[in-house]
Amino acid sequence: MTTTPPPPPAEPPASGPLTPTDHQAFAFLGHVNNSLRQCLCTLARHGVALRRHDPERAGLLLDTVRPWPLYKGGQFLFDLMEWEDLMVDGDPPPVMSTERIVSACTLPVQLLAAATTEAPGAARLVPGQRTATALDLPLRLLTTTARMTLLGAAQDLTDLLGTPRPGTEGDTSTPRSEAEGDTPASQSGTEGGTPTPEPAPENPETSETPETQLPPLEAGFYLYEDIALGALSVLGPLLAAHAPTGSATSA
Repeated sequence: MTTTPPPPPAEPPASGPLTPTDHQAFAFLGHVNNSLRQCLCTLARHGVALRRHDPERAGLLLDTVRPWPLYKGGQFLFDLMEWEDLMVDGDPPPVMSTERIVSACTLPVQLLAAATTEAPGAARLVPGQRTATALDLPLRLLTTTARMTLLGAAQDLTDLLGTPRPGTEGDTSTPRSEAEGDTPASQSGTEGGTPTPEPAPENPETSETPETQLPPLEAGFYLYEDIALGALSVLGPLLAAHAPTGSATSA
């Protein structure tokens, strides 16, 4: 009597135990990692450019921020999350536009400015203040404010690390003057027999290295410092716009 062998076990699906939702979730998280790497590398390259072209200013900036808890906490997280490995692993990513970085950081800066601005008449006694103090309402309000600040920062990080809006990067649209048939100033040379004046020199305080000419990042000891310098360089105008009224400025 011949016994028929049992059929072989069925092979698992080609995709394995992961569901399509798992694959989509990992695709998004991978995109977040790539965008975070792009942002950090861009800031570091801005920092390298600042350190090379204006070492005195770079040294003063670092000397100012090194004692601050925000700088120290950032360095701790940088080491803890091993962002250096993320940044130097693989080919250099493309440069992230300054506009995109500033746009993502605008709301958190506005929240910080609003939280640290003294409200007029804050010292006056308001109705129910003693009751609110007894019920610990100020602590609850502080907790709510902190929660909303973190949610806002998380949303802006999502905007920063997510897909850029159409037209914010790589915009190659034709300038208005060329679209209307006007001759660009650089091609006209002269107009009415009068030579075209040269453009005014850039203000050395606000001029930055063009994004297409940024030097490569330098891994190692200077990497976190370069990111900090790059953040101060890129976000400097945004931070300065929210400086307290009457802040001292150096000549």
